[in-house]
Amino acid sequence: MDIPHMYIFDFNSIALTVVFSVISGVMAVEFSRQVKRAVIGKTRKMALYSVLLAFTFWLTHLFVVISAGVPFSTSNYYLYFIIFFGICAVGSYTALRLAQRDIANTSQYIITSLLISASIMTADFTAFYIIFKEAVEIQLVPAVLSFFMITATSFTLLRFLMQITNEDIYEFVKNYKYAGSILGGAALAGIPYILLTSMVPVQEDTGLYGFIVPFIFMAAANLLFMLVPDLFGEKLIMKSLQSHLSLFSHNPDSVFRVDLKGYILNVNKEAVELTGYLASELTGMHFIELMGGSEEEIQIRKYFQKVLSGETKVIETSLKRSDSTFADVRITAVRIIVKNSTVGVFGIVRDITEQKKADKLIQYLAYHDELTNLPNRRNLEKMMAAMFIEGEEFSLIYLDFDRFKRINDTFGHSFGDKILVQIGKKLAEVVPENCLVARIGGDEFAILTPGDRKPEEIAAEIVAAFQTPIFAEGMEFLITASIGISKYPEDTNELELMLKYADMAMYKAKESGANHFQFFDQSMVDQSVNKFELENDLRNAINNDSLSVFYQPKYNAATNQITGAEALARWKHPRHGMIPPGVFIPIAEEANLIVPLERLIIRQVFKQLVKWKEQGYDVPRTSINISIIHFYQEDFVKFMQQSLKEFQLYGELIEIEVTESIMIKKEDSINAQLQALREIGIEVSIDDFGTGYSSLSYLSKLSVDRLKIDQSFISHSQENREIISTIVSMATNLKLKVIAEGVETESQINLLKSLGCVEVQGYFYSPPLPYDQYETMMNKELQAT
Repeated sequence: MDIPHMYIFDFNSIALTVVFSVISGVMAVEFSRQVKRAVIGKTRKMALYSVLLAFTFWLTHLFVVISAGVPFSTSNYYLYFIIFFGICAVGSYTALRLAQRDIANTSQYIITSLLISASIMTADFTAFYIIFKEAVEIQLVPAVLSFFMITATSFTLLRFLMQITNEDIYEFVKNYKYAGSILGGAALAGIPYILLTSMVPVQEDTGLYGFIVPFIFMAAANLLFMLVPDLFGEKLIMKSLQSHLSLFSHNPDSVFRVDLKGYILNVNKEAVELTGYLASELTGMHFIELMGGSEEEIQIRKYFQKVLSGETKVIETSLKRSDSTFADVRITAVRIIVKNSTVGVFGIVRDITEQKKADKLIQYLAYHDELTNLPNRRNLEKMMAAMFIEGEEFSLIYLDFDRFKRINDTFGHSFGDKILVQIGKKLAEVVPENCLVARIGGDEFAILTPGDRKPEEIAAEIVAAFQTPIFAEGMEFLITASIGISKYPEDTNELELMLKYADMAMYKAKESGANHFQFFDQSMVDQSVNKFELENDLRNAINNDSLSVFYQPKYNAATNQITGAEALARWKHPRHGMIPPGVFIPIAEEANLIVPLERLIIRQVFKQLVKWKEQGYDVPRTSINISIIHFYQEDFVKFMQQSLKEFQLYGELIEIEVTESIMIKKEDSINAQLQALREIGIEVSIDDFGTGYSSLSYLSKLSVDRLKIDQSFISHSQENREIISTIVSMATNLKLKVIAEGVETESQINLLKSLGCVEVQGYFYSPPLPYDQYETMMNKELQAT
């Protein structure tokens, strides 16, 4: 039996129709995916792609027309082209747009498929009617059969196009894309043939086989095409299921699947590890049983109801483990929706216990000093602001520890930190519990006291507490504090000024000497000087030789005769008047000006000594304070030798005073320098002896001549009688001279003489004097002898 031709069509033309239809299918799929991935210009892309698809559909249709053995008139050909091309362009645009959407329900899917089917049949029927108008005679049965076949193709086509368009993994869809495009193109190629067969009467010589071949071809193509979205759909379901299982099983967070009543249906292994229960124990348990406390239960129940109503929220709560311990958790809950109905809830639970601890630590560090664990400046300002808002009265005590920089310079900052920890502990012990002790920075601390506390009593207790030495690494340190106090609202209504005013009062206390406190008063505002301004002015004063030297006489308490003098730097500022040494000396140390400052003083003293010798005075030994920083300069000894030679002076006229810190730092190197100075006649005195670094082993090795008992012992001489006696005894045993500074009363003189210390210095005899007044005192003594 001969294989029949398709009705009245030419087989070669039919083959070309199928090829162009397949090409159109591939283009349609690719265009739809490109539109889906496009971020901008989607409408413009869809319009362009619709025109291209309409052109390929027209070419496909043209081959159908050519392959038919039905005569047609070319007079209506332009009308045929315009109408067919327009309907195909609009239909392609509609199909591309609809393929981008997720169709939510069956009715939408049916309506959309029927619209595509209607556009296909409208385009083909209208085109064939125009071009084959004289030969058209509708065949009812084939027409109805064609309608159902085209509708079935539209359903399959829309389903396949949506699947391919919305799948984001290309490798997953590649094979199905080409298979579906080929089979879909073949199905689309059969549509115009079955429609034309339904519109043109059957010729007698075609036979039954020729009549049904287009429908057989269309049915076969349709059946094969329908397999593609079915198989692809199963793949998508498996992929979605695997993705779901992967998200569930391999989620780094704990996942609980819960039914509408709150009973746990399934959990992943992380949930087992978090709770400590077995998976079988968790299954069937109500999630409320894992919550801690009644308040937590009420909160979680409300949260669960909101999730079921459609809200997606994150909540932080505590979860009770099987061992009755609790974990801080963050819960993200989402509904499980199947066919537009809520069937349960996924709870994604993250253990944030460590994060909470870290947050608490960060919060703590933000408001506490890392070294001392005391509240920091931010914490202090926060508490001040709270008291300000509540309208409470309060006072601010500001502390700066005297000569603390020497500890850092001598032992290093790590050792200084240990002292700061001890200071913080001592302050916390002394200060009442309802007061806030804060470290501001460096060696500066502040105490916030409520209105019912007297700040002067607290300041006095602090002063008394620091009369007792601090111990660190086997050494004892007597550290004194300068304290300033400001009050709210008595001194100011502005919180920013409270610290500033307390700082001003503290510097005023520092000018008065160690271990004092001072209340702020408004006169300090006019007297306050900017530190940066002072630093620049001090640098200029040193460069311009604008500092002066005062001399405080030293006396023999037994004979009341001058035995020498201590040279003290003084600075008269052109605008601010006399700047106390307690202010400008620390600035000089911080700004690395202390070495040039001391060398300026040395040269001024040497120059003055030369003048006095020329005037015939028998000038006693003059002492000059030298910082430990000077001993780090390689040329210090050389400088002293050259200066003595330049001014033609003997070393016996000079004494240098160094602090106890020199006993520790680079002992061998410094001792060699001290010995070199002593060899040229210069005496060496340990200033402020007993305040921090006293060590008999160090002292016995050090090349020194004299110990100078610190004024803090002399000011409370009766209480410190044993300490003074020990120092005098130590000096005697080591064959060292001894002198006491800060002597102000006759009772102190008598006590010192009774203990064997006869060389003294202090206001009892004389304050520091300008050179001319000291010269007058020397002249009087010269005349008396």
